[in-house]
Amino acid sequence: MPNWAEGTLKLRGRRENVASALKEMLLGNKGATLEEEYDGTLLIFKNEYDYFYINGTRRAFISSKDIEIWLDDDFVIIELEDFKQAWAASADNYTEISSKFDVDIKIFTFEMGMEFTQEIEISKGEIIKNIVNENFTNYSWDVPFSRLGG
Repeated sequence: MPNWAEGTLKLRGRRENVASALKEMLLGNKGATLEEEYDGTLLIFKNEYDYFYINGTRRAFISSKDIEIWLDDDFVIIELEDFKQAWAASADNYTEISSKFDVDIKIFTFEMGMEFTQEIEISKGEIIKNIVNENFTNYSWDVPFSRLGG
């Protein structure tokens, strides 16, 4: 059984691009559905399971039965909490989504078992940042949310 890197996944871009990226990432799995309200300003992803598998990734999930996303501006930044990926987030898993839908992606994870944090940023399909920080004197004290992951 793997350790899990846990944190958040953010998407930034034009409203219609972010909506398309989310649909590609979260739909198509058994049990996942989408309701659109207010002319697509509110997206409600529902799942009969306790998680959404993120399509095209190596064991990455959003741990939730329901995800509500408000797209109420032309340019939006949305954050998906309860993100987790086995062992560590794999930046390569997200470059195609970024490129295909012209969205920026930012991931920040914590892994208390192996005591590291990871920050990833992808823009236009290119990995701009993939920093793994393992240099802590005392992980429990130095790191916020130090009990996430593991």
